[in-house]
Amino acid sequence: MSAARGVPVTSASPSVRLGLIGFGKLGAVHARHIADCPGADLAAVCDTESAALEWAAAEHGVPVTTDLDEFLAMPFDGVVIASSTPAHAGHILAAARANKAIFVEKPVCLTLRDTDLVLQEVVDADVPFQIGFQRRWDSRYLRAKRIIDSGDIGEPVLFKTHGRDPNASDPANWGLDRNGGLFLNCAIHDLDAARFLLGREVRSVTATGAALVHKGLRDKGDIDTCSIALHLGEDAMALTEWSRYASYGYDIAMEVVGTEGMVQFGRERDWAVLVRPSVRDGASVFDVFGDAYRNSIEAFAASVAKGTPTSPGVEDARTALHIALAARRSFETGQTVPVEALPPLTRGRAAGSRAGAVRELPA
Repeated sequence: MSAARGVPVTSASPSVRLGLIGFGKLGAVHARHIADCPGADLAAVCDTESAALEWAAAEHGVPVTTDLDEFLAMPFDGVVIASSTPAHAGHILAAARANKAIFVEKPVCLTLRDTDLVLQEVVDADVPFQIGFQRRWDSRYLRAKRIIDSGDIGEPVLFKTHGRDPNASDPANWGLDRNGGLFLNCAIHDLDAARFLLGREVRSVTATGAALVHKGLRDKGDIDTCSIALHLGEDAMALTEWSRYASYGYDIAMEVVGTEGMVQFGRERDWAVLVRPSVRDGASVFDVFGDAYRNSIEAFAASVAKGTPTSPGVEDARTALHIALAARRSFETGQTVPVEALPPLTRGRAAGSRAGAVRELPA
């Protein structure tokens, strides 16, 4: 989506001023990347917790507030939203109505209906929007994408990947109504990566899973292990695996097999038998994807400054959630679930019927 006409970025002011909502673990990482970005300045921080605001003020010396209206009235160009998932809807709507460019962590909402209600307002406001699928800005994925697109491995037919997190988060945050569970909170990254790398759309999903280690997740309807098979038409497949008990540290790997070769990255595997024992301070997601998080913020700032399209955008956010929800239905029913193409959101679509529904979304 192109930058909004009202976003106040001019040649006399080359740096984009960005505000941040949510100063937790990821918010603090985003704040550092904004502050370090040559094309952006951190303008202000908003959080509901006073301790987080004290931390932000001490780290960055910027205005801080718990008042969202006061925050959005400040003179900055865009907002980076790193608040909890249930708060995303209200923060996105408020930012769009304040004519701010929007970067938000996934997912937008936990249902496609709510997601479309929120993103329709973003489309109607004509403000830039970027969803936080950081793999699209990771140098390894980008290099693999260039190799695939060059034709060096022939036609890409099989994408295989795994993501393994060291823990299942604080049990206080467990619940499909809190973060969407394993499919929406974790596996969604690789569902988007399959579309990105193969350049095809997912047509059906088959998923299975279980709570193998963190058995308390069963009471929440959630799991700590899943395997998903994606059919991207008749000529390509993807196989993804996710888990949340990698005691040896955060771990990813991926490969794309083509008709004339393969591209892969991850731990060295050729002719090697590897043992990775449990460690107290293994790699975190920020160690593995630190550069990708920085690159995504820099790309967002550059798009806002130049008025160029953001990526991944509105339709990528919708489609990845659509696939993740289909994967969860497949897991729950034991059936393969078709994934129908979504009609794109366009400006002014069904505006009258949305008004009451949007007011019901969480603030």
